[in-house]
Amino acid sequence: METTDREILIEAINDCAKTDGWANLAEVGVDLRLKGVKYGKLSKFIQNYSDTVETKIDELRQPPVVYARLLQDY
Repeated sequence: METTDREILIEAINDCAKTDGWANLAEVGVDLRLKGVKYGKLSKFIQNYSDTVETKIDELRQPPVVYARLLQDY
């Protein structure tokens, strides 16, 4: 059975997540590429899975850092 991009995204977020469940989106992007997922702009790719993933931006950091976490435990 072929693994879907959604399943790989879930795995990548789980791989990169800290104990609070949030993962740095840049780290998730690296993990996705290493797993063979091809995407144009990572933020647009993530938006396709808004039923699975939520994001937040830490504007206190320069440059701002985007984080992602799963909406449910997978």
